Amino acid sequence: MRLLVRLFVPALVSFLVGVGVAAYVSQSLVVAGFLLLVAAAFLLAAVRRKKSARFLLFGVCVLAAAFGMLRFMLWADAPNDPSMQSALGNKVVLRGIVSDEPDVREKSTQITFTTNELVNGETRKQVQGKVLLIVDRYPEYHYGDVIEIRGQLKIPESFNESDGRVFDYPNYLKAKGIAYQIFRPHVTILEHDQGNFIKTKLFSAKHAFLDRLSRALSEPENALAGGVLLGGKRSLGEEWTNRFRETGIVHIVVLSGYNMTIIAEWLGAAFLFLGFYGSLGVSAIGIILFALMTGAGATVVRAAIMALLVLLARLTGKTATMGRALLVAGVAMVLQNPSILAFDPSFQLSFLAALGLVFIAPILRARILTFRKHVLVEEVVISTIATQIVVLPLLLYQTGILSTVALFANLLVLPLIPVTMLFSFMTGLFAFFGSAVAFLPALPTNALLAWILAVGEYGASLPFAAVHVPPIPGWLVFLTYAVLALFTHRSYRPTFPAPLSRVP
Repeated sequence: MRLLVRLFVPALVSFLVGVGVAAYVSQSLVVAGFLLLVAAAFLLAAVRRKKSARFLLFGVCVLAAAFGMLRFMLWADAPNDPSMQSALGNKVVLRGIVSDEPDVREKSTQITFTTNELVNGETRKQVQGKVLLIVDRYPEYHYGDVIEIRGQLKIPESFNESDGRVFDYPNYLKAKGIAYQIFRPHVTILEHDQGNFIKTKLFSAKHAFLDRLSRALSEPENALAGGVLLGGKRSLGEEWTNRFRETGIVHIVVLSGYNMTIIAEWLGAAFLFLGFYGSLGVSAIGIILFALMTGAGATVVRAAIMALLVLLARLTGKTATMGRALLVAGVAMVLQNPSILAFDPSFQLSFLAALGLVFIAPILRARILTFRKHVLVEEVVISTIATQIVVLPLLLYQTGILSTVALFANLLVLPLIPVTMLFSFMTGLFAFFGSAVAFLPALPTNALLAWILAVGEYGASLPFAAVHVPPIPGWLVFLTYAVLALFTHRSYRPTFPAPLSRVP
């Protein structure tokens, strides 16, 4: 039994490594076959030798890595609908449903369209596939609309960003299950409200809430409130989004789970006066409500699971056990959709932030004693530093922006996020009873939002607030995380108590 426990974590990590390697290595099948032979050799040696623990460990890890590569290849090479493939490059008529909430941007709207019928004259053929539609902002479309579209069907293409980085757009969309794209199609709405009943009601409640909130708050405070509560960074507009990105606080309005993971922990600290189970309950309810209000999509559900696991780890003090649970949850998600490991920034940030809070935070807490008498302040500082350390290499690889003021900006902003969310929610809720009723909670809400906006604006205006670094090779990022993992393994002590568990 002890041997199985020792093999468990290395095998799961090796599986993730295999998936990651397969995402970037062209000859994955050859490499996977070679790894299977190596694994067989080591496992055979483990059976024949008496002192076989090392051979067994190495063999199991290599075997898990090979399975990871094979799983990604099966996912990546899965055939698309033949009828859809044969229609590529041609004008098509498709019928289907708007299967997710439309992504409304400044000059356009992006719609996830699940097609079920290809129309060709009088003939109709049943097809399956998800298509990303780029349409005008008006007229508006909604989740559950049954529509007919006419346009040229294309495969998404990678593109070069302004700093020379190549954005792998096809794989980014594949991680969301989208295989095709149509620009500016002619759209005809056939029916309304044909989506999932629960999701329809959730989206309706969300839009009603945002509408009431907009009546109580002015811009850009209203846009920021919606972003902080529901992850709508594009409602801020490009200018404010760039300011937040350069200041290093854009994650508070990005539906990545990065902010959800941090907020989960701080809600537990803020509601300690309710006792252990009370603070745990408030934090869990907050995460679940957030997930439900945003429509409970796959991305949000993954982030919520990560946040709940981190919350349990930090509140119970069983970080070693919960660390393994976090790893199991991550592997289960990757097993279901291998593309998210390499091509879904939301999953990557959520997973890394969760790992940072579970493993890096205890190491920092044992060494940073300045705030030991102030639990909530200590949580803010330690959590911020831990997550910044873990996500920085990935952010540099993805964006090329090194924010020199990010740490200080986060220390000024993140402690206020839970209370800002609370007052923003109260303002929107009270607005259902009239603007006069919402006036009182709107006062502190405006003050908090104005402070966050001021930090973002002032931080971005500082000289060298954001340094643009040249494109970083993927192998260097992998090496950086390998070194960080080695340091964490040597420094981590699972006996460290969680800070919240030492508070009566």
